[in-house]
Amino acid sequence: MQHSDFTDYACDLAEHLCTIKNSSFQKGSTQSRVLLEKTPGNFVEFDLTPFYAQPDIVSAATLFSGIRTLAKLIDAYQLARQSLPFEDSLTIQHQLHPFATSFTRNIISASHQSFSDEDAAIIASWVSQLDIYTAVKCIESLLNSHADLQLLKLARDCNWNIHFDHLAIRCGNETHNSARIVSDMLIQHHGYRHAHMADAHFYRFDDGWSAYLLYKILDNGQVLRLFIDQSDHDHPKQIIQHWNRLYGFTAHHLAMRATINDNEHQAITLTSIGELLAQHNIKIMTPTGMYTQGLLQQVFTRPEITHTLPPEINHELTAISPDLPEILKNGKLLELVSRREVEMPFKSRFFSLYGLKYNANNPLHSVPAYHYFLPAQAAHVIRTSVETS
Repeated sequence: MQHSDFTDYACDLAEHLCTIKNSSFQKGSTQSRVLLEKTPGNFVEFDLTPFYAQPDIVSAATLFSGIRTLAKLIDAYQLARQSLPFEDSLTIQHQLHPFATSFTRNIISASHQSFSDEDAAIIASWVSQLDIYTAVKCIESLLNSHADLQLLKLARDCNWNIHFDHLAIRCGNETHNSARIVSDMLIQHHGYRHAHMADAHFYRFDDGWSAYLLYKILDNGQVLRLFIDQSDHDHPKQIIQHWNRLYGFTAHHLAMRATINDNEHQAITLTSIGELLAQHNIKIMTPTGMYTQGLLQQVFTRPEITHTLPPEINHELTAISPDLPEILKNGKLLELVSRREVEMPFKSRFFSLYGLKYNANNPLHSVPAYHYFLPAQAAHVIRTSVETS
């Protein structure tokens, strides 16, 4: 496909959104963009052009398909980590505290007391649809958070599909080029790429952190998004560098979204997902994106807490800011995402852009109207992730 085909698709989709009944969308600065009014006189613009890419293989399938036991899941996880370069092969390992290595090791070893073979089969089935990198990071996340696994289980009873939406990988400090080095590894060895839009390559935020954004589509139709974040060099209080020092390059959060398991794959709202999780004592933080007409809505669940930090870490953090130790205990979150689905025939047109055939019966064949991250919302959810109440 030509790049013009991607643009034509976006232009037609933008026109459709602006003309449907009771639409709040307005035409944007180009034909491929739409505007929404966030507050009176304050507009947010969305570029609907899908990222350019060739589909990649589902590299996790060979290792994780058909697994039925926790022991086999852990074996496959270890093989996956050895099959391609990961962050432990990079020059930025020196910034980690020894606790970071034991943190990941303890997640795996503790799983034998906390997870069943049935749990392992659910996890393996879900990650087998991903690539090696996201499968490894998702297993670490799923074995560290019962909220994530609970959502996968509850979805079966609701007849929902639970989709991988994105991972946020916490790196160190910009002084060491932490996020750039990780991004370069992902591009070189794992097949990720930046979006075609220059303003979607890198975000810098006023409160001292920045991030690279990477994308991939697999030949099963699964879209993978990565948010590679770091602290800026002149913000010693910014939490991401300290998270990285303590927890290594594990995911700060795994983001999941849900669609109805039918031919339409309509998005499940954050309200519905939150109400379901609340029934199982999983609490939700403050959502954002309710002004986007469902293009992108996001919220965190309450974090997994690390109750005891190494004494020297406590001392270091307290010297920087007295509240840092408590914030740093927020070790891992589940992010819930809702993305508005396109209607037919846009679903089949989207897949044809990548040389793929749309299959309404394939639970992976979800097609959101908007595929990217929204800076204002990214900033919001990161801020809420440091709440200690």
